[in-house]
Amino acid sequence: MFQGWLSMSYTKGFEGTLLVNPLLELSTAYYLLRPFFRPIKGSKDVSTEEYLESDNWVFAGSDMTSELQGATPGHGQELNTEIHPHLELDTSMVHVPEVKPGDFVVWHCDTIHAVDKVHKGQSDSSVLYIPICPVTEQNAHYLLRQKNAFLDGTPGPDFPGGQGESQHVNRPTESYLRKHADSEGLRAFGFEKLAMVEIDGPGARAVVDKANEILGFQ
Repeated sequence: MFQGWLSMSYTKGFEGTLLVNPLLELSTAYYLLRPFFRPIKGSKDVSTEEYLESDNWVFAGSDMTSELQGATPGHGQELNTEIHPHLELDTSMVHVPEVKPGDFVVWHCDTIHAVDKVHKGQSDSSVLYIPICPVTEQNAHYLLRQKNAFLDGTPGPDFPGGQGESQHVNRPTESYLRKHADSEGLRAFGFEKLAMVEIDGPGARAVVDKANEILGFQ
């Protein structure tokens, strides 16, 4: 599956834009094999070069668990230099080309991706993240959690936690949304009943009815 966003601003590297890791095959092999190995000497005990040397890493053996470093069920896997040192993320991540309003950027969700840690630009970096998904019972449960996250001002259910925008002054609320969004926009947020538009067959009707029930609409 792919992810994407629509740029609303002029943004280049180090101005709050997207970074990706182009080494898909190698990076995937690395973080899947990561649980099988452990360092002999810790990163605080030796130089970076010595820490990364192959001689410093051994098979974990009986100490290995089923944990996949940085992975939490139901969330995106978090990768960092501490638990995935050989990815060398400080140098292996690259910025997408400079974007302008209206540019659409797409990347595969299995690639390592991130956003600039420090914004050195002179203006806001703004994008619209536009997900598209089918109506299923599981997605309806997700939409309900996402709706509640919007109301609370916290990150979506599959993003890292934290306060998000909950403490922001004048953040968008349900009343603001209802003033500016049409019915399709409100349905996308879970604030209106899903419509029976171009529904073909009893199975499709049943899943829409179930989704509306989950969202609290009868």
